[in-house]
Amino acid sequence: MKDGLLIHADYCLTPKTIIHNAAIVIQDGRILAVGGVSAFIHIEDYHVIEMPDCYLMPGFIDTHLYGAGGFDCMHADKDPDITGMARILAEHGVSSFIPTTQSCGPEKLLAVVEVLADLCDRETGGAVPAGITIEGPYISMAKRGAHPKQYLRSIDLEEVQDVLNAGKGKIRIWTFAPEREHALELIAMLREHQVSPCLGHTVADEHQVRAAIAAGANRCAHLYNGMESLQQRRVGLSALALTNEDIWVELITDGVHIHPGMIDLACRSKPKERLIGISNSTEAAGLAPGVYKLGDETIVVADGRSTLRGGTLAGSVSFLDGNYRYLLGNTHLSPQEAAACFTLNPARSIGLSDRGEIKPGKRADVVIMDHENQVQMTIVAGKIVYDRENRAAAAGIAEASA
Repeated sequence: MKDGLLIHADYCLTPKTIIHNAAIVIQDGRILAVGGVSAFIHIEDYHVIEMPDCYLMPGFIDTHLYGAGGFDCMHADKDPDITGMARILAEHGVSSFIPTTQSCGPEKLLAVVEVLADLCDRETGGAVPAGITIEGPYISMAKRGAHPKQYLRSIDLEEVQDVLNAGKGKIRIWTFAPEREHALELIAMLREHQVSPCLGHTVADEHQVRAAIAAGANRCAHLYNGMESLQQRRVGLSALALTNEDIWVELITDGVHIHPGMIDLACRSKPKERLIGISNSTEAAGLAPGVYKLGDETIVVADGRSTLRGGTLAGSVSFLDGNYRYLLGNTHLSPQEAAACFTLNPARSIGLSDRGEIKPGKRADVVIMDHENQVQMTIVAGKIVYDRENRAAAAGIAEASA
């Protein structure tokens, strides 16, 4: 009796290394083995999927997105059906994602976080929600971006504790402005609860940023966006995040948010393992141009851009597969380094130690790309959740679900 699934492709980005003429064996939702196909002498023992002219890599992990496919994370308390979002993400190679909140009122935030926490780790038929990112409401009015100004407020540590309780251990990241009073106490509280303190939407000066980093802040939200620009006579978050080796930096490599030269600057400045590709996507991702919602705000999508009616950028309409292609085409990164930005690095940045790498014992979260870097198949916890050419069915594997 055949037991397990073997997938054979031209090569595999683990992403630490490249394995040529590669095969992986998946069993019980985990990666059982990976190596050159010649090492698997009893190939007849497995269900086999041949993927010529393709390569294997870990599933993408999106740690910062507000929605996709018509689902807005801020409306989860009213409409918790996340399956449509999960499936469209899987079509773009995403195996895990971290729903992200926006600034809102205290009661609304608690309600949304509680629902998102309950959705985490559920089987969705697509990508799985694996935590929550809280963005705001303790951010700068001047750099609020698309966050509604009426909801911005001072850091309230009692509210923070209430939100952490509502998150039931699922909150992974919290973004705030370090110039806000009580920011250092907030950092200590977040670290105590294994939440990554993330700096963003800020006008903090050098002293305030350095103090936050010394206190334990370890992440920068969407580098260059929502912060002071690089300048020659003073430094702020952009410069300090680029030069501090311990800070994870998020990059929106969608061709809209950051000039390719500035992306390359970040990739040359930072240790490669500290770079994280994010989508920053809204509910409009995957849908036709038009008018949509981002929390309470109305957004207009046209020409590949998502903006408020006044023209301010408001999230994106990108997916990680497109951002991965853009990163490959606009930096000096090797294929392994670029792949890590969307897989291993985001996993490590939030403590998802069971995924992000094709290695025996890890979750079988795998994306199969063709040589044009287009997604052909996505596997989540050993289950095929997207199959562009229906190759699993052709191989007689009944568990595939598109």
